[in-house]
Amino acid sequence: MKEYIAEEWLPSESGLGESPLYRSSDDTFFFVDIKNKLVHTVPLAHGWSGKHTVQLDEPVTRLDVVEGRTDVLAAQTRLGFALLDPTKGTLDLIATVHHVEDATIDGKVRMNDGAIDAKGRWWAGTMALDEESSLGRLWCLRDGNANDASAGDRAAVLNGPVWSPDNKTMYVCDTPQGKIYRHDYDLESGRATNKQLFAHLEGGGMPDGLAVDVEGYIWAAANSQGKLVRLSPEGAVTAVCIVPEGRMCSCPAFGGQDMKTIFITSIMDEASTGNVYRLKVDIAGIPRHDYRP
Repeated sequence: MKEYIAEEWLPSESGLGESPLYRSSDDTFFFVDIKNKLVHTVPLAHGWSGKHTVQLDEPVTRLDVVEGRTDVLAAQTRLGFALLDPTKGTLDLIATVHHVEDATIDGKVRMNDGAIDAKGRWWAGTMALDEESSLGRLWCLRDGNANDASAGDRAAVLNGPVWSPDNKTMYVCDTPQGKIYRHDYDLESGRATNKQLFAHLEGGGMPDGLAVDVEGYIWAAANSQGKLVRLSPEGAVTAVCIVPEGRMCSCPAFGGQDMKTIFITSIMDEASTGNVYRLKVDIAGIPRHDYRP
């Protein structure tokens, strides 16, 4: 088994660092601090000394690139899909999540992780604020509306999703349960079916954010264990990356011009810095898909 050690890169001390994002068109890195409602923009050529940070009125939990644009990012707010100007800190709301069967749930959940599929569809998972109640579900933005795409499936905290390089498999984490599930994915219809257990992290590891490399292997942040694990398409651990002083590592993302750098956010607590880490790997990652308004 191959072993790596990540290097500490950005001294962000994030209360809840999440959603690392690399934009290749201008060699820029972005990430959020959900707890402190911050969005950071970091040009790779300048590092932390060249960062630009905006303070928002509500947390942003996920960022993605918008096709053909560098003035805005696709951003998930507490309960919405929006376009964010990362320079001014302004949000242009696209759609809002509503639990039509029980409106009280709106106050008990927030958006968490998300992703864009190869057709430009925007998927997002919600999570229970108490991180225990099974209230989280998957949503998909279609035709300007946030649609419940969970088919009745619920979890306390959903993370991911990501897709295999051939777009035939969708992976989603049930974080508190330590499990990653795989679904058959029909790219043309945008339907995820046939949910099956893909991996169960050992020793109480909680799978948080995911990233995919060109060989179809999944890199998962083992939150609470201070490491990333690389999982084969069959779910076996084939490599481990230790994140020093980053016990609560939260999300990996590939970046750099050769897509062989993994950026890793973390959460601050007594055994975790909340800083951003990075490591160089031999196998490139697949670029994340852009949102298409």
